[in-house]
Amino acid sequence: MTFSIYSAAHDDVILPFQVEGLDVRGRLARLGPVVDTILNRHAYPPAVSRVLGEMLLVAALVGSALKFDGMFTVQTKGDGPVGLMVADFATPGALRGYAQFDADAVAALPEDAGVEQLLGGGYLALTIDQGAHTERYQGIVALEGETIAACAETYFRDSEQIATSLRLAVTRAAAGEPWHAGGIMIQHLPKAGTQAAPAENLSGDAAENWRRAATLFATVTPAELTDRNLTPDRLLYRLYHEDGVRVFPSMDLAVGCRCNRQHIANVLSRFPESERAEMAVDGRIVVTCEFCSAGFAFDPATIAAEGADDPAAEGPGA
Repeated sequence: MTFSIYSAAHDDVILPFQVEGLDVRGRLARLGPVVDTILNRHAYPPAVSRVLGEMLLVAALVGSALKFDGMFTVQTKGDGPVGLMVADFATPGALRGYAQFDADAVAALPEDAGVEQLLGGGYLALTIDQGAHTERYQGIVALEGETIAACAETYFRDSEQIATSLRLAVTRAAAGEPWHAGGIMIQHLPKAGTQAAPAENLSGDAAENWRRAATLFATVTPAELTDRNLTPDRLLYRLYHEDGVRVFPSMDLAVGCRCNRQHIANVLSRFPESERAEMAVDGRIVVTCEFCSAGFAFDPATIAAEGADDPAAEGPGA
């Protein structure tokens, strides 16, 4: 295995890899300032921050593995205190996310509340959006599992029919300290001429290889995933050096939001003039982005002109 050159505290990166001897491909994600910026924009309660951080990891791990140009979205909708969570990955590496929740109901839960307590019953949706001229693809499964990782594994088992395992960790040293996150995903890589399958449907050497890969994978600890002194390639070497792990060029991640004044003006211009007048306060319509909290103020009389020729109308939805 050839080691990449990382600083000891390299953050906000995706490292693709392949374990040649076990027919496994995967991705390892490290998030630092990106996850801290996103979570602190809304001052979420710690339990909500942790789960949204896990959603961001899933969006980064899965989105970066897709060969597409556009937006990959992970979304949960449930009947629990956290009614909605959304995490987006936009090519080539922009992340954003937000959560809608009942503050009083969340406050009544323990700080270490899990997915079932926070989200309740509902669904997990994974969506690929490549713009106006390409049909969106969406897969939906029930929210089943005690963690976001378990819910995502259920999605891949039931919807994609491919053996997949994820481990996710989101942590901070103490209240007020920065958030850090780390995640790793492995998937069975079918040999030429064979089909992908869930773990329970693998047989022969494929089943044995997956069993070994998954057993080693299960030894990864949350501390290892978020240890900024343990570089991603060193962690992979620790896991799979006996089986021929190979790393590929890393991908940088950044905070990104697609909100822009022209696109918002275009959306507002579609409302009847009478409705736009009702939206105005002191002669201005003010719109705040749910993701990044940026505010945009408009004069109702000039909205149509500002929204003309909106470039976002041709690309993935905002």
